Amino acid sequence: MRNARPVLARGAATWPTEWRAAFRVYLDRELGLISVEHDGAIGWEELQAIKDRVAGETATAIEVYPPADRVVNNLPMRHLWILGADDWWPDLGPEGPPAPTTLRERYLATQIAFEGTR
Repeated sequence: MRNARPVLARGAATWPTEWRAAFRVYLDRELGLISVEHDGAIGWEELQAIKDRVAGETATAIEVYPPADRVVNNLPMRHLWILGADDWWPDLGPEGPPAPTTLRERYLATQIAFEGTR
């Protein structure tokens, strides 16, 4: 957590009472990283509420589960990576047709469409 700053801490007047497992929440704005120190029993609902409070309800965040030889697990801490507006993520809801947004995506989509007409 290079530039992480504490943004919420248990015991502060702004700490939501429904957050029972988290102790402290850090934010690294440069990386788009929310780090949550907890008691080991944090659940999805609490992490979602923390993401909503820190990054906003319209933000999308993900967790990364690396290969076993790259795991760093020396603190009870969860990390939520905030995605950018043009980042793709596997939305399990109705996503709609793909809409290429970068030059590379548009180029590849054109190539795929062209190959299909041969």
